[in-house]
Amino acid sequence: MTDQKINKAIAKYLGWKEFSSFSDCKQIIGKRPSFHNGKIVSYTVDQYVPNYCRDLNAMHEAENSLTTSQMTTMSQYLYRRLGMLWGFATASQRAEAFLRTIGK
Repeated sequence: MTDQKINKAIAKYLGWKEFSSFSDCKQIIGKRPSFHNGKIVSYTVDQYVPNYCRDLNAMHEAENSLTTSQMTTMSQYLYRRLGMLWGFATASQRAEAFLRTIGK
């Protein structure tokens, strides 16, 4: 999976919605569309969705959405599959473990 697809999958899990803009036929993802002069004004996936694969702060916010059971599963995945303790895992490793934990 590419970083962009991982970021998009995590964002969707966290409640972000995807919609099509009729004016330019682009797929936009965000919490809600914003309009200006009757046209949708928003950011593309790369510009608006947090970069979970490269930003530990963004991953920390995503991890806060997990239940205790899911956090245990994620911790076990990090250790058993990647050989990492949670505190030493990179953002990319945490993003991968996060997706595995939520079943993606």
